[in-house]
Amino acid sequence: MGSLALNKSVKKFEIKDWNKLERSGRKLKRNEGRFLIRPKHTNRDVYIIKQGCVAIYQEDDETPLAILGADDVLGNRSIFVHQNLYAKAITDVELIQLDQASYRSLYLAYPELAIKLTTELSKLKLKLDFPEQLPKSILAVFKKNAKSLLNKTTTKKGRYCHNC
Repeated sequence: MGSLALNKSVKKFEIKDWNKLERSGRKLKRNEGRFLIRPKHTNRDVYIIKQGCVAIYQEDDETPLAILGADDVLGNRSIFVHQNLYAKAITDVELIQLDQASYRSLYLAYPELAIKLTTELSKLKLKLDFPEQLPKSILAVFKKNAKSLLNKTTTKKGRYCHNC
């Protein structure tokens, strides 16, 4: 499996979000090469990357499945528990760590932010589970969207459908 870099064009968290995350969690710094999540771990924490890069690997494979950077979210049982995945800092990294208790408190205090974190974790899970369905470049996205648009026709109600 090839490496996967996630899209960085849109900021996921605003300054007010970072302030809430810092109040709710714990700031961490990890040096390049240090594990964030070890193979066969039982860690259920959520990490939000402020600065630096983290790679996600499958056990016994040195090719990263994903490279994550600032504003990316990783961790939690939904991504790592049922797979032999681990995460390692590939640069010096600054993060915010939310353990289960602080995540629960964040959810109660700032539900919209907790939902945003859960959404980001779900997107990462989807990208790790189905990497072959991700476009290789912006050109591939354009070609795919243009092709599907050309294949659609409009019905009387103005809805788009495939050849109906």
